[in-house]
Amino acid sequence: MADDRALAERLLGHPVDAVVDLGPVVAAASVAGDPPQSRVAFIDPARAEVLARVACPPAVPSPGRPVVATAVTLDEPLAVERVLVARAAPGIAGVRPVVATDEPVPDVPVGAGGLAPVRVPVLQAIDGVEALDAKGRRVGRLAAPGIGLLAVTAGQVSGRPGIGHGMAAGFGPGVWVGDEEVALVAGQEPLLPAWLPEGLERGRFRLEPDPAYPDGPPAVAVAWGQEPERVLLRQAPAPLAAPDTGAGAGRVVDVAGVPGVLRGRRMATLVWERDGRAFGLQVRGVPDPPAAALRIAASL
Repeated sequence: MADDRALAERLLGHPVDAVVDLGPVVAAASVAGDPPQSRVAFIDPARAEVLARVACPPAVPSPGRPVVATAVTLDEPLAVERVLVARAAPGIAGVRPVVATDEPVPDVPVGAGGLAPVRVPVLQAIDGVEALDAKGRRVGRLAAPGIGLLAVTAGQVSGRPGIGHGMAAGFGPGVWVGDEEVALVAGQEPLLPAWLPEGLERGRFRLEPDPAYPDGPPAVAVAWGQEPERVLLRQAPAPLAAPDTGAGAGRVVDVAGVPGVLRGRRMATLVWERDGRAFGLQVRGVPDPPAAALRIAASL
């Protein structure tokens, strides 16, 4: 295994945190970037050749969301193999893939960089990944919707990331709660803006579990107004496991001294994190929704 690591580092030109023996090929995993990305390279040791390099979606594990993971499948003539590239928060000793198969999949100790890559069956569904403490007890779980699924064939990478934070989407599954209950049930007093467009009345609070971390902290959502004029605010403990990096049509903006990602014109969405909280804001039907979103966010 030490020889495989040395070969991988020589071929890749950077340090490798973990290697997984897949028989005819080796998977070499490492972490890079900010926000951090797990990355995996498949190597043919017999020919000292890199078959594929794959960067997993940016992801941040934390005590409330203790493990992030992407399943990467190599589909090449030399080998068809699958590696679950998991990364755990500090204090997590191991991870346990939950796979719909009778074939045993071992628990994996967390190594350098928080990485815990493991070989898993190619065709079987991965139902989740459990985070384990030093005694092997489950202390958190990443559910199947939060696991990224990537595949590399003929040098081309395809697939999808795990479900994102959804911080600026509409109402999701959850329960309505009253003002007097929300802080007790959510574990935090929701922050509300000091400024809103005139004429918008606040509705009830909604508690929404994270579909990727059903055991983790819920989000609190609340809306002002009705269609077509509406402001929707969602907040949850930060950091988000799937941070908004501003990719695509988003642009990075200043939100009272911290960076945020703003999208859209007729319906503006704004996502930012501050003081241990993540916020998602959706504004539509008012004059200049992007400007209104920035003003509302600054007033929180």
